[in-house]
Amino acid sequence: MRARILCISLLLASAIVNADSGVLTKIVDGDTVYFQSKSKIAKCRLEYLDTPESSNNRKNKKDVSQCKNVSEKDMKSAGGSATRHAKSLLKLNNKYEYDIKGQDHYGRSICVVHNGNKTFNEQMVIDGYASIFRYYMNQNELSYYESLLQKAKHDRVGLWKDRFEIMMCLDKARK
Repeated sequence: MRARILCISLLLASAIVNADSGVLTKIVDGDTVYFQSKSKIAKCRLEYLDTPESSNNRKNKKDVSQCKNVSEKDMKSAGGSATRHAKSLLKLNNKYEYDIKGQDHYGRSICVVHNGNKTFNEQMVIDGYASIFRYYMNQNELSYYESLLQKAKHDRVGLWKDRFEIMMCLDKARK
């Protein structure tokens, strides 16, 4: 199993379209960050991740409407937890390497952020603070991230521990 995960990690790393580095200037929530590089600001939608929203915006309202017995306040609270966890993993004003894999329909860069042995993207799922955003995934990526998600869910870590119903709903809504 470890060999398979290593092999898939290498495949993911080889799919880099455009590598860059920059100083982390803002963490919006668990799946959106900003980097300042030499000549540009990159607003990154973190590839593979979907976290609860940390503000009462349109997406939060949509997520709440899809989740029975979940209030906007509960969803926002879960989003705040995901954001705090992101801030514990990434530090503002530090320089990070990140891979830009394309752009989403809002014009944000789709990014994978490197942070030690695991990518930040992987770590958020492993730690149970993100579900999988499957839209941009190929089959190898999906299999790999599904295995990370299933382990976090089984082990009841992060939001899977105390916000299980919210995470189940978000994961189901994204399939």
